[in-house]
Amino acid sequence: MKRAVSIFTIMLVALSCSRASMPLDSGFFTLEGRNDTVLFKQVPFEWKVTPRYDYSKMFVTKLFLSQAEFDDRYKMRDNGRQEVFMTIEQAYEVIKGIDRITLGIPKVVYLVGWQYNGHDSKYPAFFEGNEALKRPGDDDALQSIRWLMEAAKEYNTTVSLHINMFDAYEDSPLFEKYKAADVLAKEEDGSLMKTEWGYKVCYAAEWEKGLTQERIDSLCSLLPIADAGTIHIDAFHQRSPKPFLNENGEYEIRMISPISPGHKYTAEQDMQARADIVKYFDSKGIDVTTEGVGNMSIGEIGEGWFPMYFHFHSDERELSLSATQANGVNCGLKAFGNNVNGEPVFREYGPGTAGLEEFRKQFCKKTLICQYLNALSRKAAVFGDDDDCVGIFEEGVMTKYLEEGEKMYVVKDGLPLAYEGDVFIPAVWLENDNIVAFSENGYARKTWTLPEGMNLPRNAKAWTITQDGRSEFTDFKITGRNVTLTLAPGQMVFISK
Repeated sequence: MKRAVSIFTIMLVALSCSRASMPLDSGFFTLEGRNDTVLFKQVPFEWKVTPRYDYSKMFVTKLFLSQAEFDDRYKMRDNGRQEVFMTIEQAYEVIKGIDRITLGIPKVVYLVGWQYNGHDSKYPAFFEGNEALKRPGDDDALQSIRWLMEAAKEYNTTVSLHINMFDAYEDSPLFEKYKAADVLAKEEDGSLMKTEWGYKVCYAAEWEKGLTQERIDSLCSLLPIADAGTIHIDAFHQRSPKPFLNENGEYEIRMISPISPGHKYTAEQDMQARADIVKYFDSKGIDVTTEGVGNMSIGEIGEGWFPMYFHFHSDERELSLSATQANGVNCGLKAFGNNVNGEPVFREYGPGTAGLEEFRKQFCKKTLICQYLNALSRKAAVFGDDDDCVGIFEEGVMTKYLEEGEKMYVVKDGLPLAYEGDVFIPAVWLENDNIVAFSENGYARKTWTLPEGMNLPRNAKAWTITQDGRSEFTDFKITGRNVTLTLAPGQMVFISK
């Protein structure tokens, strides 16, 4: 078995020797070598909070606005400079373009680097906006952010913040207060612990002294976070990342638990304080999403604290929980679906046309498929040689993900819905029967078959979809359940009754 999975959460089914050596063949892809099958098995699950959104039915992303720069190896304070990737006005244009591309799917966008001198600047404070990002004519950046949070609603988008509850920097407006209050992580000898990215807040000490509640209350008074109903906490770790020099003279990170050895709180108390933070946001009507599973989780597989993770590298959770209970971006078991993360796309390609065109391609190849799969019950994962994996779903759906080229194969009842960079998938968040067709390399007069139960009349309408909107598309023909069309490389077409 190539995956380390818990015997308490997943039932391993050993195939017979004769079947184990046979390739799994869908008609459009195979899984060679020995096939190890892990059945999906729902673990006991109960929400510890009340999620305001079903993130499995939304597109969730971050937009990276700016990054503070640092000179010191331990990054004790930023140097006053920053790199701006996207202003508030540019973020607004990106949100409009994303909404047109995604055909109005409900969206959540978290702003990264919205404060002070950008991402990682001045924590534990988060009470001022980044003036380099504000709109001309606004009094300050917070006014611009409030404007964006309201204006984005017109484009089916909830805008909220990316924050950090863990880091502490010497140039923060709160640093001296937190140092005097004795809530910063300490070594066993009582000295402040230097970590990767400044010092660290001891959650248990901060919560016990009421400072956590003060921070959250102040943030919610400045910006309409409760109206957004969601917030993203970055680096919500259970352990302190402490750099050290290895025998080769190179820096490595050692994760220290408990967070603050000098405070004598236990790891269990650290975890309880993190739970208290999530519950406090929940009491204000705000969901907390977080960076990843592992030491950012609270409890076991069926924890029920976070409705969405950004780095969801957890085969166990994907084989033990439904998509509505746990999902995210950058998934580990990609055969069960994987989302595009707009943050690196727009950092690399910029907030203009090039960034939106790249986003459109990745949306079709990833999130469009992921939305379709999230609506289906998972039945099993089958692992072959070289960690290849096939996903098995209800309604006769099978998938296989190829890391090379980031290609996803999707087959329903033996008929293809996605393969070799071509996609023919329903937009499940929209009413009525519809199809989104996309081709990475283009094709001429290719015929697809509609999934069982779907119907498109011969006079159905079609449009080419871009970040600028939609334009009529006519190069297609519907004959019964067959749809024949011609697409240019990178073209996205929406067909509907």
